Amino acid sequence: MCLPVACHSGVPVPTEKLTGVTIKNLKPSKNGQRVNYFDMAYRGLCLRVGKRDKTWTYHYRFNGQSRSPSLGKYCPGRVDHMDREAAIRAASEIDRLVDQGIDPKSTIKRTRRNPRAANANAFESRVKEFLQDYKSGRGRPRVVKEKTFRHAESLLQSDYVAALKSTDVASITRSNIINALDQMSDTPTQANRLHSYLSVFFGWCLDHEYLELSPIAHLRKRFPEAPRTRFLSKNEIKGFWIGCTELGYPLGDYAKFVLATGQRPGECRNLNTGDIDGEIWLVEGGDPKNRERHRLPLTGVALDIVKRSPNAAGKYIFSYSNGDAPFAQGDKQMNQIRKAADLDEHWTLRDLRRTFTTQASEELDFEPHIIGVICNQKTVAKPRVYNQAKWLKQKKEALDNWSEWLLNNVRS
Repeated sequence: MCLPVACHSGVPVPTEKLTGVTIKNLKPSKNGQRVNYFDMAYRGLCLRVGKRDKTWTYHYRFNGQSRSPSLGKYCPGRVDHMDREAAIRAASEIDRLVDQGIDPKSTIKRTRRNPRAANANAFESRVKEFLQDYKSGRGRPRVVKEKTFRHAESLLQSDYVAALKSTDVASITRSNIINALDQMSDTPTQANRLHSYLSVFFGWCLDHEYLELSPIAHLRKRFPEAPRTRFLSKNEIKGFWIGCTELGYPLGDYAKFVLATGQRPGECRNLNTGDIDGEIWLVEGGDPKNRERHRLPLTGVALDIVKRSPNAAGKYIFSYSNGDAPFAQGDKQMNQIRKAADLDEHWTLRDLRRTFTTQASEELDFEPHIIGVICNQKTVAKPRVYNQAKWLKQKKEALDNWSEWLLNNVRS
């Protein structure tokens, strides 16, 4: 608490023990006028607090004249930031010159104005540097997907973190992160994704020694997310199959292929002939999450879809460009599939993978480890590093049964 025990030009002025917390919390007067706070521990040192900034000044006398030059600004995150310790060093230098009879006025160097862009350690600058490494996979076990990179780039440079752009990453506090995330309460899923990207970013900053402690370490996500439980019933599968058959190639065949194989939609969309060896699909083109070399037998319906593709001799199986590139996946394509299959707007292609695992378990009594090896779920399929079996025979038998069940369910 400030106590008016000192006087300046006959007027009481506030004095304070200017600790870091105190400085941070000092405010201008209620009417907006600038207030001088003198440091009780260093005579003459003053922090001038205005509406927009806080400036260090030092009050001293030279040749009978009273002077109070500006030493620098207290502005954490900017390149010209001057903390209390630096202000004391500057004041001590003035005292040294005065003691030697040298006019300090001629030696005081003015700090640059608006130097924010020059701070290489500012959040905005470090994010740009981080994104280059993140995209290339430098220092990481794998290269991130293009979609993931674009999402990270969008959120880390969004208006949600605009308040941090000029702040030194070493000065960003936990409360800064919480404030940025809490303002995203209307988009909780996006807030949690930003939380994840910030966690990776600050971990990268630690590795590069741009800061000493991560402000997001052990910070729980701000919003709960309910896991998706949607899967298609037997009747919905029948309607889905008929609708996709009417939709035809490539979207209809692609959606049926996802359900027939139980693989991730992105892996199926990127299926190309270079990944197929006979009737074995080496699932690498889709960049599976766990990076396992996953071999999947193509049987029944899935094999027929590949053989019927007009691009069976080209590169990409599901394509609008004669196999030169996979079709673009977006809201337009999703809505076409939903409309053809008579599904609600909340349904997504990822629900087909859950449909496979659920119906194969309930209708065909597939063992969990068989579903795990088919879906390439590492924790289920390979609980120990000693088991390196490919399970090709078991996978083929299971997928044959699944394909037969699908066709029987559609015809019933």
